[in-house]
Amino acid sequence: MPDLLLTFHCAIRDTETIVEAIRTVARAPIHVREEAVRGRDFSDARTAEQVTGNLRRSAVELIIADTVQEDVIRAVTDSRRERPVRWHALRVVSHGRIA
Repeated sequence: MPDLLLTFHCAIRDTETIVEAIRTVARAPIHVREEAVRGRDFSDARTAEQVTGNLRRSAVELIIADTVQEDVIRAVTDSRRERPVRWHALRVVSHGRIA
């Protein structure tokens, strides 16, 4: 049962909703950071973001067992968020805690 680094990219105002949804199904520490996204895919952008070409997003990350991936994604899908959420999962080769 390999571990995954699961990352959700969401609108800043949806961050707490996403975090709370994840916490209902996963016990892993959840890391959140703000990001500036630049590019040409504006399907997730508000009007102001389309004008500036700069999307403000949060990256919400956690390491989970691959067996709970679908549960976490379902919790985010079912959450009461305002904007679309993009996600990706990457296999984790190794991780740990250094005290």
